[in-house]
Amino acid sequence: MTDGRSPVATGGIMRQRGPRTALVLTAVLLAIGGIVGTPAVAQAAVFTEAPDVTCTSEEHPELAGRLADVVRAAVNTGSQVHNGFVDQPGVAFYDRVTGTECWSDESTGYQTASLVKAAIMAALLARPQALTDAERPQVEKMIIESDNETALALWRDSLGCGKDGDGDPDDNSNVRPCTAFRNFLEAAGTTGTYPDDGGAFGDTYTTARDQVTLFKLFAYPNDLIEDSRREYALDLLRRAERKYGVTSSAPPGTERAVKIGFSKLGGEDDEWHVTSTGHVSGGRAGYDYVLSLLSDDNAELPFTPLPLNGIERLDRIGEVVNCGIRELHGDGSCVDYQDDSCDIFSTQLTCETDRPVWAHRTENWVRVDLSAKLGSTVHWELVDAANGTVVDAGDAVGGEGCECERTVRGLHGLYVLRLRTDQGLGGDDGTLLNYTGEKPGGSTDQPPVVGAGPDLRGDEGAPISIAGFASDDGGTPGVRWSSEPVSGVDTGGACTFAEPTSLRTTVTCNDDGTFRLTLTANDGVNGAVSDSAQVVTANVAPSVGGTTGQRAPLGVAAAGAAPAVAAAAGQPASPVDWQLFRAGESVTVRAPITDPGTNDTHTCRIRWDDGTSEDVTATGSAGCVATHTYRHAGMFTIDLAVTDDDAGQGTGDVMVVVYDPDAGWANTDGSIASPSGSLVGTGSREDVWFHLRAQYYHSDDTRPVATAKTWVAGSDAAYRFDAGDRGVDWLVVTPDGKVAAKGTGTLQGRSGRYGFVFYGCTTRATSGCPGGADAFRTVVWDLAAGPNPGAGTVYDNRPSAGFDLDLSEPQRLRTGIVSIHPPH
Repeated sequence: MTDGRSPVATGGIMRQRGPRTALVLTAVLLAIGGIVGTPAVAQAAVFTEAPDVTCTSEEHPELAGRLADVVRAAVNTGSQVHNGFVDQPGVAFYDRVTGTECWSDESTGYQTASLVKAAIMAALLARPQALTDAERPQVEKMIIESDNETALALWRDSLGCGKDGDGDPDDNSNVRPCTAFRNFLEAAGTTGTYPDDGGAFGDTYTTARDQVTLFKLFAYPNDLIEDSRREYALDLLRRAERKYGVTSSAPPGTERAVKIGFSKLGGEDDEWHVTSTGHVSGGRAGYDYVLSLLSDDNAELPFTPLPLNGIERLDRIGEVVNCGIRELHGDGSCVDYQDDSCDIFSTQLTCETDRPVWAHRTENWVRVDLSAKLGSTVHWELVDAANGTVVDAGDAVGGEGCECERTVRGLHGLYVLRLRTDQGLGGDDGTLLNYTGEKPGGSTDQPPVVGAGPDLRGDEGAPISIAGFASDDGGTPGVRWSSEPVSGVDTGGACTFAEPTSLRTTVTCNDDGTFRLTLTANDGVNGAVSDSAQVVTANVAPSVGGTTGQRAPLGVAAAGAAPAVAAAAGQPASPVDWQLFRAGESVTVRAPITDPGTNDTHTCRIRWDDGTSEDVTATGSAGCVATHTYRHAGMFTIDLAVTDDDAGQGTGDVMVVVYDPDAGWANTDGSIASPSGSLVGTGSREDVWFHLRAQYYHSDDTRPVATAKTWVAGSDAAYRFDAGDRGVDWLVVTPDGKVAAKGTGTLQGRSGRYGFVFYGCTTRATSGCPGGADAFRTVVWDLAAGPNPGAGTVYDNRPSAGFDLDLSEPQRLRTGIVSIHPPH
């Protein structure tokens, strides 16, 4: 129901919109120049009482008290008389920096209108599954354009709300239970928000505090909506086409992610519901807050089917709150030189300014200017806009010597002017304005108010955003951040600030643990004032080869003829993948370590892949350094595990090739039944033939004399590889009957050079081959893709196997033999 005083039935529970303050109106005929009129139906701004407002802040109770007065003044500014009742707006506010939360009367519910579209988006983003391809454009159109058709489709099809079919609009028996949406509202903690029992999404009722709770899910990390989805939602809300209320006098330079709504949903022309909620962040002072403004009973202007007075009403409310927030941050720019006036024309009425004027901290007084016509007496009252109390009063008697100016000093807050007169027919008026004269001598300069913001979490070595708060009656004071370790921090642990004299900056800590961040403000008059917050940093695992916390190669070979060594932490890593060594030659591992926790120490465990391992302590920029000698030929994958002093671990590996000219030579011929897809780009299953003969003739040879070929039989075969007479770079013959060779050659019908690796094993060795038969594998790739296999593959009959000889998984021969001979 749209009448706020009427109960709304929701699932058997009667929801009451809450009490309104009754205002007794006496029907009065106004005789003005022969024209008879009646009082207006609605009167903006009612400054007669202190609205029910709660403001809490564990760290900054004084600031919470000041903000409570700002919110009370905002509620009074947006209050109006409607059908004999004082109708108040809903106002709620949350400031993340100071941990301050404010809200007006929670017993009053307001119709969301299109503001519910933000809740629909939140409910969809909180699901385990991502938005579907159909839902995503609907969500974007619903938020950016506030489109009703897409909102209705998501409401019905994705959330299971609304009515089944197109039945009688007055028949609520076919309304679906809206279970998914209700479950989301419960999980979000928005206990005062409930969908309409008639199934209309815009008729959802809510409170301003609930809307702040909802938008905090978009603005800040939480367990319901993951960060990437939050950022997506904020981007849409920033791009939403129409904004008012929350944006009115918002701090300059800030980003505003806002959703608005207005509707009357079948009500009368003076029953429009107008809403605005959003997140404001950034700007000079590092603002970070959520604000919600809700209203109903807004009239429609003649010939304009929009509640423009309701929009103006929310803009007035938003101006009071945003200017109050700016004022308390030391930015009085939006409250300087304000004024407001009212004209009094009847002895039976009063007039009252409806836009509060600030006496702000940099001045602390306001001026009352009056105009009383000759013979009349104007009684004026200066009223605190937050609670309706009279803080000063006087009389101005028209004529010579009229005391028509009054400066009221020692104030801080929002005030309105109320007038009465003892003569009618107009001519008496008053103006309330900021006084901008010289500051009176002897005035007390107050110390700054400062807040370090909320406690934070992050990773060691990573910048963590912080936003402090500082204000002073002389403007923003000078500030400086400092830090100290609190617990769980190793000796030498410390934090640094990107801009230590800025309220909004980043902090980076070189170790894990808990640190205290202190913001100190100094106005140059009073003593320094400080406030602290804590940041808890998590350990980040070290890395080898530059990939944090993941397995990475210690060194990689660069494209081209000669290998190059990759750099990590500014130092070269060695050896590189596929680097060639002779048996009996020393292999030195140098593995620089990258760790965001620059205060960490590290130990290294190296497994040499020949049954041996060793532990070493990392030293400075050199990282892990160790030397090993391989006694026989083979392909060896060296594994390295680096562990920091907080048990974080990073791993890396590198494969080296060890040859031995005295280990023997190979002569292999035969064929394999090539699996489908081995010849890349085709589904060929044709037999592939191979030939390898390679031998070191002298003990001091560094390159074997060899030939190597693979081909598909037939004169018109599409695949024929030939390494030529000098195309084999090395030959490995292992004691357990395995053989490998690597080199370069050409492909028939193709330009450029191609690399190859042959792997084989023989059953005539002591250990034999897996499966009890000789086996073979060949890999051929385009050297333009790199010096080693892995990219640019042309042929591989075991594409899922590793490149280490022990992991190569050669395929059983169809015909032929793998023959390994002792050295000459």
